[in-house]
Amino acid sequence: MLEQELKEIWQHSSEGEQIKFKMSKLMIDMEARVTRMERNIKNRDRREIIASLIGIPLFGYFAYEIPFLVTKIACVFAVLFFVYVIYKLKNAQKLRSSIDVASSFSEQLEAQRNYLKEQSKLLDNVLYWYVLPPFIMNIVFILGLGDPVQFDWNPMLLEYLPITPKEKLSTIIMLALFYGFIVLLNKSAVKINYKPVIQDIEQLQLQLKSEN
Repeated sequence: MLEQELKEIWQHSSEGEQIKFKMSKLMIDMEARVTRMERNIKNRDRREIIASLIGIPLFGYFAYEIPFLVTKIACVFAVLFFVYVIYKLKNAQKLRSSIDVASSFSEQLEAQRNYLKEQSKLLDNVLYWYVLPPFIMNIVFILGLGDPVQFDWNPMLLEYLPITPKEKLSTIIMLALFYGFIVLLNKSAVKINYKPVIQDIEQLQLQLKSEN
C-alpha cells in the first residue's frame, strides 16, 4: 500500500520535485553505503590492532628466548613494526573523527571522500608498508635460526620453528604466497569496494553543485 502511494506521489509530482526526490534518495543511499564501509574499516582496524598487540609480547618473548643474535634483531624490528601498524591505523582514523556531523551534507561528503581516499591509498600501498617489512623480517628471523643443539633451548619452540634448511625454504615460500595473497586481496578491495563509492560521492557532489 505504501509503495503504491509513493508511486502515485511520484507520478503527480512536478519535474523539479522529482529531481529533489531523486537527490534525497541518492543522498540517503550514499550515507548508508559510506556508513557500512566505515563500519567494515573500523572492524578491520580493530582486528589488526588486536593482532599487533598480541605480536608485540610474542616477538618480545622470542627476542628474549631465542639465542641467535640475527634472529633476536629480527624480533626487535618485528615489535617495532607492530607498534608502527597501530600508529598507522590510528593516524588514518583521525580523518574519520574529524568529520563534523553538524556540518552541511556537502561538507560531510567532502570529508567522507577524503577519508575513503586515504583508506584506499592505505590498501593500495599495502605492499610497501604492511607486506614487505614483515616479510623481510621473517626471512631474517628464519635464516638467523642456528643449531639448537648448541644451546639449552626451550624444547617447545623446536616443534614450531623451522630449523632445517628444507623447513626454512618451505616456510619462506609459504610466507611469500601468503603475503602475495594479502596484496592481491587489498588491491581487489580498492578496485571493487573503494573506487566505486569514491566515484559515486564525486558524482553526487557534482549534482549537488549543479542544483545550487
